Amino acid sequence: MSETPESTDPTTTAAASRRRPALLALAAVALLLVGVGLGLLIQASLADDSAGEDSPTANSAAVGFAQDMTRHHEQGVELAAIELEHGTDPQVRSMAFDILTAQSNEIGQMQSWLTRWGQPVNNPGEAMGWMGHGSSSESSGDDHGDSDHGDMGHGDHGSTPAADVEEPAMPGMATSAEMERFRAMRGPEVDTTFLQLMLRHHEGGLHMMEYAANPANVSQPYVRDLASAMERTQDKEIGIIEAMLAERNAQPLPMN
Repeated sequence: MSETPESTDPTTTAAASRRRPALLALAAVALLLVGVGLGLLIQASLADDSAGEDSPTANSAAVGFAQDMTRHHEQGVELAAIELEHGTDPQVRSMAFDILTAQSNEIGQMQSWLTRWGQPVNNPGEAMGWMGHGSSSESSGDDHGDSDHGDMGHGDHGSTPAADVEEPAMPGMATSAEMERFRAMRGPEVDTTFLQLMLRHHEGGLHMMEYAANPANVSQPYVRDLASAMERTQDKEIGIIEAMLAERNAQPLPMN
């Protein structure tokens, strides 16, 4: 005897489709929390006995890197979560998932250091001051190895920037206006914009990683190791994202 196919209620199907993005957003938040917690556990299990002996000072590169890279990563995680909620391209969404999980774990590691060092998670001073300059002071394309990027917001100090031009918190980061526009996007535009914002975001963070990976600047080997690992990962992802943008005939954003 043949079975009667189960009927599909269009209303139920539509409701399920509307719920899916919300569930994905909740999953992204859950992954962030799990990643931070996992990072804390992993870092606590490492060679931490020497932490009390070599705890860096508040104005050190190690502390500044952990504070500012945490802030930089937090926006990267948010960009990835928005792509997971509203994006449509499986390839781009897979990239976003990888970034969200990796950077959430790295945030957990850096926050665990700051806690053990007795330092605040948020940088109380000027961003990137630990590198010898702040985000609004001297910065050039030499930091990124790309002279074209040096003209965007950090170029000619003799000119006065327009009053209504918002500066990013750190190089590569999206402004609040850019984030607001991105959150409101829907459809394929989300995927392309995510790739553009994330490419610039990755490029903007590289110079902090390079600086913290240098033994001349940071004495803690575990800090240098994480900075080096971040740099390798983001260099690889930059190449992948550039190829994705080329496939979509989309141009990278200029460095801000």
